[in-house]
Amino acid sequence: MDSTYLDEARKGNVYHSHNVTAGIITDISATLTGLVLVNPFTSGKELIVANMSVVGTTLGATREVGIVVPTEVQETVVTAGATAAVIHNGKLAGSNVNRGVARVYSIATLTSTPLWFRPLGSARVTNAVEGLGAMSTDFDGTVIVPPGFYIAFSAETADVVAICSITWVESDPV
Repeated sequence: MDSTYLDEARKGNVYHSHNVTAGIITDISATLTGLVLVNPFTSGKELIVANMSVVGTTLGATREVGIVVPTEVQETVVTAGATAAVIHNGKLAGSNVNRGVARVYSIATLTSTPLWFRPLGSARVTNAVEGLGAMSTDFDGTVIVPPGFYIAFSAETADVVAICSITWVESDPV
């Protein structure tokens, strides 16, 4: 166990969100489904990403699953009509208790088309056997989402049906 995340969880600064049912992770587009973690422009906090993971449930073709980010800071990241996902605090039990400043959406229209940031893994089909197990990356604080930015799941080549999960720490900027 990482003592930094343990200390932050004890302070109530660690959060987690995920899809409640498998959903489509769209190919790179401003119309995003899957999961997007947004740091509002006026939040005054940095979101330190601890972990992002995805587990596929249906697969029809070879495709890559990865992470996308915006190309620049934005005052408005998501347009109206987005579907909010539940946020869980690492210290307090229950849904949407002490949600912090971040917002998470399972469906959102972004104000700009995202940029491919890094892959999580590749989903393969061989003789009707799906090759999309759990794909996860531990950032251990090496990815920080500043105010006016987001980080999201995306697919490359074609959409993927999956369950997404993200854990982060909300921290004051240094």
